[in-house]
Amino acid sequence: MKQMEQLQIEVSHVLSDEQLSQIGNQVTTVLIDAIRKARKDTGLDNDLMYSKAELRRFLNDCSDGYVEELLAKGLPKGRSLSERKTVFSKNQVRAWMLENEEEN
Repeated sequence: MKQMEQLQIEVSHVLSDEQLSQIGNQVTTVLIDAIRKARKDTGLDNDLMYSKAELRRFLNDCSDGYVEELLAKGLPKGRSLSERKTVFSKNQVRAWMLENEEEN
């Protein structure tokens, strides 16, 4: 039986600067859109938190007891919507934590 010779074909294509720029712009657009969607989906850009549970998550999953301790020390909170729902501002909490970090 006669062996068949292997045939190797190499194809190469060089993209123009314009094509590379278009690809780069498309990738940038897709990434920016994905980041914006992720920020919206996670509520990252929302300043308000509507429960102590959300506040605990914001404070790196700290305990209920620690949140109560911070509230007793003066951690700012907004209006109570109900017995279980209180509004907290991420910006106010951050500012208070930075001002009071030595005490905490």
